[in-house]
Amino acid sequence: MADITRPWIVDSPLSGRWPVYTRANVGEVSHSATTPLMWSMIGGPPAEREWKQALVEFGAFDINEFREDLIDIQGMVHGYIYLNLSNARTFGARMPGASPELMDRTYLGEIEAPPYTPHPDDDKPEYTERILATVQRVLSETSRPDVEEHKQVAAKLRAERPDLSTMTDAELVARQRQIMAGPYAPMLRTHLRMVYEGSVVTGALDQAVAALGDPSLAIKLMGGLGDIASAAPNQAMWGLSRRVKGVPELTAEFDKGVGGLEERLRASTSPAARQFIAEFDQFTRDYGSRSTEEWSAAPKTWETHRQIPLGMIDRMRLQDESKSPSAQAARLRRQREELTAHVREQLKDDAAALGQLEAVLRSAELYSRSREQSKTNTIRCLHEARLPMWELGSRYVAKGVFGRPEDITMLLEDELEKFIKDPQSFVPVIAERWEWYESLSELEPPFFINGEIPPVTTWPKKKDPDLEPAGPGTVLQGLGACAGTATGIARIITDPEDAPDLEPGEILVAPITDPGWTPIFTSAEAVVVNVGSPMSHAAIVSRELGIPCVLGVRGATKKIKNGTVLTVDGAAGTVTIH
Repeated sequence: MADITRPWIVDSPLSGRWPVYTRANVGEVSHSATTPLMWSMIGGPPAEREWKQALVEFGAFDINEFREDLIDIQGMVHGYIYLNLSNARTFGARMPGASPELMDRTYLGEIEAPPYTPHPDDDKPEYTERILATVQRVLSETSRPDVEEHKQVAAKLRAERPDLSTMTDAELVARQRQIMAGPYAPMLRTHLRMVYEGSVVTGALDQAVAALGDPSLAIKLMGGLGDIASAAPNQAMWGLSRRVKGVPELTAEFDKGVGGLEERLRASTSPAARQFIAEFDQFTRDYGSRSTEEWSAAPKTWETHRQIPLGMIDRMRLQDESKSPSAQAARLRRQREELTAHVREQLKDDAAALGQLEAVLRSAELYSRSREQSKTNTIRCLHEARLPMWELGSRYVAKGVFGRPEDITMLLEDELEKFIKDPQSFVPVIAERWEWYESLSELEPPFFINGEIPPVTTWPKKKDPDLEPAGPGTVLQGLGACAGTATGIARIITDPEDAPDLEPGEILVAPITDPGWTPIFTSAEAVVVNVGSPMSHAAIVSRELGIPCVLGVRGATKKIKNGTVLTVDGAAGTVTIH
């Protein structure tokens, strides 16, 4: 039995300067304990370096405020990732128009947090001046050439990917490191900075239309923008689903089930099957980096686990043409243009307000697209670094050292060379770490940590959830992401491999918002997600598809039972249990 009272392999000392940490937001995205390879290669110190620089470039912090070689913005406690709420509160104190209390509401909603204790360095004029300069820059930008440049770099990496199967073990490790230290680092920093810059734009849009008295206006004005990178796979999948629906032979193969589907199609000699496989191969080439755990070291990507996108296509083929992403986008674009004209008419006698609206609308369009493109760039680049690790893991499965490719994730990044030289010596180490990891993953970590970490032996088990199912008449409050109402049967899906369970007309209730989930949206009548914000991936994609969506419903996947009839109001941000 693993001794879980020890610090996990990648735990690190918490900050004294910023003592309050929370599982809000990261809790649902990273539900289980964190693997050593993920934290040492992708998260933890590698991400922290770029995150600190992103905040410095935004103007909110000086680099010497952070501890050198330690993580401050994040936290790692017994394998669980935390967000430093005190650090976010400092950002709120320094941000014009924001406050520590606003940051609490942004990350926590209505959840009561430990009291905010002001620090003498929280609110200083020099930071306000720097942030204002960033705000002015963001709201005046008409393009993001850095994001476009990164898009080309990521595409080139994919196009020039070597045959990993011919590389030595050492060459695989070297390739991973070259990508992570090379093109990946600036892409990640840009994306992290874009998250903060995007919040400036949404705040400015809220402010620009506040006088009109409709709190859903800002959301509606960001719908149907088009050219959203994270929505592109939906359109591509839709085309594949139409091919299946239009060819009886393909329909018959899909009717047999997703299990073994790709093998059956590849074995077929029919032109229809060959054409579908050729188009599906192109799809995985273009979008294979996507997954539902996009920051993990060995996630189930669409390239390595191709049955997942096939399952999504299987659901899409059952939809009628009214669900077409392009048709929905055209409808939303018309609605947005009509609404924009109406708002302009309301503000026509106030030149200053109208000018502010026009400028912010341009920024909202630019940043909605650029933020999603920056995430796509980052993940596509990360995919090229993770594939060598997947190849290495698969290689040692074939040699009988590993039981599964994911065993590679129990290594620290700096242990890879030692492992290659003497893999057998790591067999008991990996087994012990898996036992330890699985024991930690059974626990429910504290939602808040304020200076002191409660003994891990006092943490409750996840199998004894603290959230009771909501009864009839209960109204769950979240954040409206896409306006519209829908009533239907709830389908709880916690893994995209369960996508074939989603029936037409059902409401998808999911834990996270990563783009790997969003193709399932097309098959849903509405979407409810545990986490999210107005500029999250689920929010932006739902607005592109015109699907009523409510985000930030904490514990939705526990409070809502499968088969429950729900009404989702995407404008009010409510989910009513019937």
